[in-house]
Amino acid sequence: MLTHFWLLAVGAAALAPRQDRRGAVHQFSHDRRGALHQFSVAAATAAIAPRAYAKPPPTLQGAYASFNAGQYDEALTAFEALTAADDNDATAWEGKGTVELILGSQKATLGVEPTGTAKELCERSVASLQRSASLSDDALTLNNLGNAQAVLLRWSDAAESYQKSLDAALASKRDRGLASIPASNRAQVAIELGDLKDAARRTENLLRRDPNFVDGRALLAAIRYKLGDANGAEESYAQLCVPGVKSQRGAVFTDGIGGSDWCALYASTDVVKGRWTPTTIQAYEAFLKSRDPRARVAANTRDL
Repeated sequence: MLTHFWLLAVGAAALAPRQDRRGAVHQFSHDRRGALHQFSVAAATAAIAPRAYAKPPPTLQGAYASFNAGQYDEALTAFEALTAADDNDATAWEGKGTVELILGSQKATLGVEPTGTAKELCERSVASLQRSASLSDDALTLNNLGNAQAVLLRWSDAAESYQKSLDAALASKRDRGLASIPASNRAQVAIELGDLKDAARRTENLLRRDPNFVDGRALLAAIRYKLGDANGAEESYAQLCVPGVKSQRGAVFTDGIGGSDWCALYASTDVVKGRWTPTTIQAYEAFLKSRDPRARVAANTRDL
């Protein structure tokens, strides 16, 4: 079973509905843009069947309820029925593509091009998410499209989708806070494409925009180490271990964003496995193995 780095968007911010083309807003207990690490809990609506034993037609709420319960096959069936009923339902196409991606990823191996059922599901996911993206320029849909292409190791296609997602997020007041997700994914794809300088530039820009994106500190450490800048890598990593992440002007944005807890969390690749690309994980693993134990002590004592 594979849970990919790019499932930041699949698992963390994927399945909550958007305002549809008719202006109706489907209400759930949490907006998908309100919490990056929590699915919106969908309340299944009780439909009155015309007969005592008639099965009510699928609804978005029911599809999301199945998804949040981990009943992916049921969710997929519901989303398929919804897209068949309305070919222009961008939200249903997005849900369908996201579930197909999760099911395909569960049968895939990190860094290995999927085959058989895994490949078929991921191919279907690409088609579904492309359909959704053609109906809406939603940043998360575009990021998920990049996710599906990345599972298939189609790095150039993924790079294009992540860039579109990043552009859409930055252009949207609603989605601007999510821009770090496609920005990080785009930087990692640059690593897979062999452009380390571009990856470093993108990650540095990400951190200037969002200095509290802790994952970006570790990502930059991995990139700098792979570039041969061991001191720069150590400097980036050490910023995880200070009590606050600071801007270039010295302003602390969030107290406690760094510290010994973050040092411990990022002291192994476990925290990034399933979220980063294969080459990025390898670079980070090499960096961690190279670290002088004295540097680790120095970094861990910065917050004392």
